[in-house]
Formats: sequence, structure tokens, C-alpha cells
Amino acid sequence: MNYSENYLGKSLTDLQYTDIETFFGEEQEETNRLEFKSYSVAHSNFNENIEGVIRGICAFLNSDGGLLIWGAPEGIKIVGRQEKVFLGELSPVPELKEKDWLINKISDSITPLPVGINIHTLEKNGSYVYVFEIQKSKYSPHQFKNTYFARLDGQNKPAPHYLIEALFKKITFPRIEGFIKPDKIFRDETNYYLDLTIFLFNFSELQNEEDVSFRLVCPQGIFTKSQIHQYQNMYSYGGHQLIHKELIKVLHFGWPNIHTERLKFIPDDLLDNHQNKVELLLSFGGKYSPLKSSDYKLNFANIDWNNQDDPNYLIVELNENILLSELQRKLNKTREDTLKSLLKR
Repeated sequence: MNYSENYLGKSLTDLQYTDIETFFGEEQEETNRLEFKSYSVAHSNFNENIEGVIRGICAFLNSDGGLLIWGAPEGIKIVGRQEKVFLGELSPVPELKEKDWLINKISDSITPLPVGINIHTLEKNGSYVYVFEIQKSKYSPHQFKNTYFARLDGQNKPAPHYLIEALFKKITFPRIEGFIKPDKIFRDETNYYLDLTIFLFNFSELQNEEDVSFRLVCPQGIFTKSQIHQYQNMYSYGGHQLIHKELIKVLHFGWPNIHTERLKFIPDDLLDNHQNKVELLLSFGGKYSPLKSSDYKLNFANIDWNNQDDPNYLIVELNENILLSELQRKLNKTREDTLKSLLKR
């Protein structure tokens, strides 16, 4: 796949240094197919820098392939946004390395021997930007320094066991991603209301997902449809939980499936018992894809009644598209913990 053409508008060999400068003239974020590496003399030497590049290449080989730009701007962390933003002046590499040297370095570092890696070097005033275009490997899983890496949630991470096993067996999973967008906040004489949209995407170009479902929980609010008889079978826990078991039979690549809901909140209860904090806990999956979650925290103390039609500003924290297996590891939740909580022994 021509990732350079897709993301930069030119084939890899046609790229100029100015194309990379123009690309980062606007805010860019890393994705599962885009990675940006700055060159930092202050924090590491050339060998440490290139190790990070090779780790990223290994992750792309084990995933869906992608584009890695070495010499990108340094990432900037912005309050309220989970991912770093890359914008502005490049941080180019001060050393010129021939393509053969780079290929040999990568090949010596990754096992089994990687193929499908193309490199283009861009120069300006004795500084260099290296652009790597990596194809998904037919010979995965690959290791770097005795670890299998993969692109997960826009980052290079040690591959979870299920993925390594799948790579060995050449099993693929549709890549499903889920998001919540607050659409409108309004009120009547007694309650607050929040309209929201749930988006579920399939970002696997050649593999459809089937029997997609999701669950959405809001401990502080009640879904208004839960009080309508014809919809009551979809809701539980007093209207705080929605389970949509048959959202869509087949989810195709690209265009999302969309579902809208309205939540009702009692202002006094929200203030007295929850300090105006609201949680939205979305989990989703399908017949072939592992379960993921996207969780949001909103602060209703920030409501601007002059801006009711774009309440995204209420989101103060979000963690999107996290594998449930990874979330359990982050929480240090073991098999024994799960069984004990359910079986009470």
C-alpha cells in the first residue's frame, strides 16, 4: 500500500523536504498507521534514537503497516487531549546514513528478517529527515530485542498474547473503534438533558465485522428511552445502562454506524452526590474482534448555557479504544480477582 501517497499526497520517492515541513504546518496526531519520531540530542544519542525507529518499524510489520517519519517535530501534550500533537519546526537527524546501512541495521535488529520496507532520505542544509514506508508483513510476528511489538491505539506496545498467537496462526481481527460525541446540552424546569451520538467504525479495509454490539453505562444519568415501554428491554440498572445487542449485522470499512441517545440528569443529585461529574463508559465489539472500551469523564460545572449545541468542552478526560485485556492489566486485575468478585470465594 502506498502510505506516503495516502497521507502526504506524493509517492515516497517524489517527496521533498518542503513536503514534510508543509505537512507539519498543521496539527498532526499519530495513528495506527502514522508514527512521528523527533531527533533529540538532549535526551539520547543517535543509537538510542534509531532504536526507537526500529521498534516502530517492528510494530508496523506486526500490524497493518504504515508510515514513520524520523525528524518530525517534538510531540506537544495539550490539556484535555489524550494524544500528543505534532506541529511546527522539524527536529531533523544530523547524520546522513545510506539506505543500505539503514536496511542492514533494521534487518540485523528484527527477527525474522523483515521485508517490505522502503526508505527515502530528505536533506536540507546538512540535516536529514528519513521517511520509512512499511508494509504489513507476511512473515510476522517479528521481534525486536526479544519483544513482539504492535501498533495499538496509535502507539508501539508489546503485543498482547492473543495477537501474537493470531499472528503465528495468521488469524486477523477487524479493527473496530468506538467514540462518543456530545451533541447538545439543554434543560427544562427540573432536569438537565444531554444528547449524544455513539460512533462505531471498522478501520480494517478488507475485513468486515459482523454482529456488532455495544454497552453504554452512565451511573449519574438515566437514558430517557428506558422509560418508553417499547425500548425497555434494551435498558437495565434503573435506566443507567444501555445494551444494544443487534446494532448492525455487517459493519463495513470506513463509514461509521451511528446511534443516538438522550440522558436525563437531576441537577441537585448531580451536585450533591457526584460533584457535577458524569461518566460515560462504552464497551463494544463484534463476532471476530476483541472487546474494547472508550471511557469519558464530563464536568457539568463547566456548562455554558450560551453554548448548548457544542458541549464537547464538558469532556475533561477520555480514554478511547482500549482493549479490555489491556485495561485489566493497567488495573492489575488478575484472573483470580475476577473470579473472586463474581464467585465470592
